[in-house]
Amino acid sequence: MYERFVKLAAGMKHHESVVAAVNGEETIEVSVPGSTAASIYEKVRNTLDYQEEHLLRRNAIERILRRYRGGGESPERMASELLKELVWAKYLPNKMVPLSLGKTLAIILGKYEPLFAAVYTLKANRERLQNWLLDVVATEVEYTLAPPMLDESLASFMYEEMRTRIDWDPRFGLSDETKDLRLYIAIHRTLLKSNAATLRFRLLTLYYPTWAGVQASPALSDELAANIVRVIDTVETEIFHPLTDRLSRVLRRKAGIFRVLRDVFTHTKDSTVLLNDPHALDEAVKEALHHRTSDFKVRLRRTVVRTVLFLFITKMLLALVLEVPYDLLVVKDASWYPLLVNITFHPLFLAIIGLSVSIPEKKNVEDYHAAVRALAVGAQHQLLTIRVKQEARGAWFNVFVGLYGLLFMVVFGFIGSMLHSFGFHALSIGLFLFFLSLVTFFGIRIRSSTKDIVASDARNGFLGTAFDILLLPIVRAGAWLSIRVAKINVFIYFFDFILEAPLKVAIEFVESWLAFVREKKEEI
Repeated sequence: MYERFVKLAAGMKHHESVVAAVNGEETIEVSVPGSTAASIYEKVRNTLDYQEEHLLRRNAIERILRRYRGGGESPERMASELLKELVWAKYLPNKMVPLSLGKTLAIILGKYEPLFAAVYTLKANRERLQNWLLDVVATEVEYTLAPPMLDESLASFMYEEMRTRIDWDPRFGLSDETKDLRLYIAIHRTLLKSNAATLRFRLLTLYYPTWAGVQASPALSDELAANIVRVIDTVETEIFHPLTDRLSRVLRRKAGIFRVLRDVFTHTKDSTVLLNDPHALDEAVKEALHHRTSDFKVRLRRTVVRTVLFLFITKMLLALVLEVPYDLLVVKDASWYPLLVNITFHPLFLAIIGLSVSIPEKKNVEDYHAAVRALAVGAQHQLLTIRVKQEARGAWFNVFVGLYGLLFMVVFGFIGSMLHSFGFHALSIGLFLFFLSLVTFFGIRIRSSTKDIVASDARNGFLGTAFDILLLPIVRAGAWLSIRVAKINVFIYFFDFILEAPLKVAIEFVESWLAFVREKKEEI
């Protein structure tokens, strides 16, 4: 067996867990009523703001830190309150988190204070820079609570394997160091599904390895504070570099193979059997892939159902708030047919797109077997090789841009004219096209999630290709709108800035009252 493959098998035996107290150490304890209320709040809020499951705790840490920083709290108080709220919300286990962990977090939060102070003195982009620092400190807190040892081992293995399997176009003129950095970011984005906030911390500690943890020196804090704008701009340039994005897209299918390998070795008691018996390895890969595929289908259906319900409720509210008053006050005629179509069409359309996803399981198992065998012996395989070519924009590029613009107008114009012929007025047509763009974009994103589990590209027939061409303007419009809509999510604003703080105060009151009752009971 290939030496690097054997090393991965050994590294996958170190199971990750949240930092826990040792015997006799005092721990954080919260009441059941307070914990129930906080966990219900988190579940409702996360339903309205869908994020990857592994990012939920990190995002909650950022929200909590943002609230306490806004109140000017000290690092010590922020650390203790942060841990308590995470236990409330069941992101951390009750009666298992040591109180001493608060001291560690206080040191980590404290080392960022000079950086926040430096940003606060700036006039330009102050809010953006503060949000950037919050992203970084929240990620470091998350990694302190649950060190991602398995993730790091798997990412290192994929990095070492893929850097020898990428054929870079020499016209890029990239140095080996730049290629490695692009690959490093792309692997963490695809394999570990790290978002921009997580990548910011990863790159900061890549440039400044001694920054992570409690050992960072005051001199390093001062250095970062003095150069904070330059450091942030450098990190952002690397994360959002167009070539990094292209590399991430082509790596996405490869990442699924490495995730299955992780499952194989973490769920096998004796890895030596797999390392010495190719047939046993094949069977283990088949079983792990089967479980991943089944879990994927369950998550897919859950995501579609939840999104459809949320979309239906949103459309009902918009109909009551906008369309019905517009019909009665402006048009002077309540036309129920367009209203009914606007409420029901988009949820049904999204359900059809999302629930019609299919996975070629037999072919996929064969692909995974071939790829894993290649990894096991250090051989090349077409499923693991990548060619990164420089995009050529010749004379035809401008022609294609013009055709795309024409297609955009034709598609939206045709749909708008059809709706008008069915009695839709300007507002109802606008809302229909708005939600059609968003729903099509999210539906295509849901369907493209199969790239996380299917190793080979699916080939489109003539009808599929024609359908893709016609949908392209709608999908692009939806992608543009999704970024803008995310910034004006009134439901999340209500939860984060209006409901959350009073709720946490009420839970704190309940906690204090129950503690008082317990104390008086013990005095009897």
